[in-house]
Amino acid sequence: MPKNLYSDIYHILKGEIDSNVYPPKTILPGEEDLSQRFSVTRNTIRRALKKLQSDGLVYTVKGRGVVVLEPIVDNRVIFSAANHYGFQDLMSFPQNKFIKKLDTKVLEFKTIEIDDQLSKHTSFSIGDMAYYIERLRLVNGKAMAIDTSYFRQENMPNLTIENAQDSIYQYIRDEKLFKIAAARSVATVETVTQKEADVLALKEANCVGALKKYVYTDLGNLFECTETKYVPDHFSLVGFESY
Repeated sequence: MPKNLYSDIYHILKGEIDSNVYPPKTILPGEEDLSQRFSVTRNTIRRALKKLQSDGLVYTVKGRGVVVLEPIVDNRVIFSAANHYGFQDLMSFPQNKFIKKLDTKVLEFKTIEIDDQLSKHTSFSIGDMAYYIERLRLVNGKAMAIDTSYFRQENMPNLTIENAQDSIYQYIRDEKLFKIAAARSVATVETVTQKEADVLALKEANCVGALKKYVYTDLGNLFECTETKYVPDHFSLVGFESY
């Protein structure tokens, strides 16, 4: 059976929603019909539908089924603090159809030992070994964000700069290292540093959006601390809650 089959189904259904095969306010086929269509279990279908709902594309209405929600309009790059699929997942949002190309440039990749100061910054333990990775994120060729990340080395001892260039989250899934289970995020606005001014396409802006994220495995282990600084007038941080 192919890896991440539910994600394949998610992308197919998302494409059908985007192309109006299922227009806004219509009901998707039921779980049983979808499981027969894709020859998978209903649990696999539920996982695909859950991701569609977390993206704000659909909502499950008790007694009616899964309804397609009307899209919102925003001329900025939409992203979610809850994202655990990586930078490339920006293209999963229908509002981001204007994105033609996403690129990552690794600025720094090294192994470090966590000292007292870094322990306070990352919440890792003093003496832990970690990968320190800086990555510049480009949207349609423009430098729009810079990530500063710390990954506990014991969780992924064979991580390479090539993995960082592509997708660390995809590497974790492909190698079946562990399940990414939860994240805590803190969003702020900060005064731009000289380094950020040098690499980001800020134009006249003197501040950056900042998102600091702590990510956990399903065993409760903190394995990542990443701080993203981004061009504030080009991004919209969104969340979707169901009630």
